[in-house]
Amino acid sequence: MEKSSYAMAKFGLEAKEAMPKRDCGFYVKYIFLFTSLIQFLIILGLVLFMVYGNAQAGTDTHLRLLEEQLQDRYNKIITLSGRNMNLTRTLNATLKEKQGLQVLAQKVQRDLDKCNSTQGTNPIPKLQEMMKIIFYQKIKLDECHMTISVINASCSAEKALLRNQLDQTALAKKELEENCRKAGATLTKATQEQESCQRDLLNTRIACEPIKSNLDLLKHECRSLRSDMNYYFQRIKGLAAPYSCSDINEQVTRLTQQMEGLFLWQQERETKYMGKSVCDMNMLQCRINCSREKQDLDKRLQDAEKQVKGNQEEKKKLLVEKEQLSKELEEKSKAAAQAGYFKDQLNICMGSKMDTFFDITGSRVLGSSGRPGPFASTGSYADALRNQGIFGNMGKINVEEIQRTVQKIMEQYTSTLKNASG
Repeated sequence: MEKSSYAMAKFGLEAKEAMPKRDCGFYVKYIFLFTSLIQFLIILGLVLFMVYGNAQAGTDTHLRLLEEQLQDRYNKIITLSGRNMNLTRTLNATLKEKQGLQVLAQKVQRDLDKCNSTQGTNPIPKLQEMMKIIFYQKIKLDECHMTISVINASCSAEKALLRNQLDQTALAKKELEENCRKAGATLTKATQEQESCQRDLLNTRIACEPIKSNLDLLKHECRSLRSDMNYYFQRIKGLAAPYSCSDINEQVTRLTQQMEGLFLWQQERETKYMGKSVCDMNMLQCRINCSREKQDLDKRLQDAEKQVKGNQEEKKKLLVEKEQLSKELEEKSKAAAQAGYFKDQLNICMGSKMDTFFDITGSRVLGSSGRPGPFASTGSYADALRNQGIFGNMGKINVEEIQRTVQKIMEQYTSTLKNASG
């Protein structure tokens, strides 16, 4: 039968394919699989316990950090409270100054209104006189400004000079301290050497006394022995002469010569010993020189201490002068700031009433409007002050001088208006 590519249907009971046999390796493989899975779960549980199990330590650390942040915030709150109090005091002082300036401005405004209400119709000569007065006051203010500028320049130069002198004094002080330290070290070394020499001299004297006494005794014994030996040898020669003993004479002569040589050797030793006195003289001279050097070092040390004390006093004086100059500069800067503030306030007060302008000859500017009267506003007066630069250089003038100058100008202006109306 030919094979067909189509599958044929199966009918009836046919034999099923046999199931493959499963050996031990199949089951061992699954056993190892589940064992590995259980080990992985156990390790994962241990890791999670190690990471998230110590909650108490993490809580303590977090609590400590929170306490540190709370302390930092509390310190910042205290600092900000102190700044707030300082700013409050400054604001209160500024408000008081503002109120005083407002009172002064109201007073000036009342005086100006009063002057405008009582002014006549022909104030040109009085205005010219006022301009002359203002110009004279402007010259005086410029002179004051020049004087203050010269004072500021001289203060700066003196401050630089004092600073230079202070630096030079500091360098000289360092050099003197170094020289004093070296002189002290040299003096200490010389003192130690002198003490050592004195100890050696004392030990030498102590050891020399018994030796000297022994030497004197030996000298005396040697002289007596020499005389005795000469006597004995002469006697032996006299006794041996009748017997014609040449051998005895020769021996006596040889012994005499040896004895003379021995005594000569002893005399040479005594002569060498005389060099000790020379050494003593040299030591005495060394002691004298050491004492002189010590005195010189003491004198130099005292001079250095005096110079150090003088430099310290000069440094204190320079510091006091520096503090005084810094205080003066601070006061001048404060006065300049207050003068600038008062200048701005005065300009505002004068400009608030500016409606019309007059030139120096008394003619009205075209296009101006307002109430009749030559002083209907303070514009011409303020412009004259501004154009002539009276208030242009008031930044460095004292506040009290400014107040006195403004008050004097207002009094002169009021008296002029009263005379004109009278």
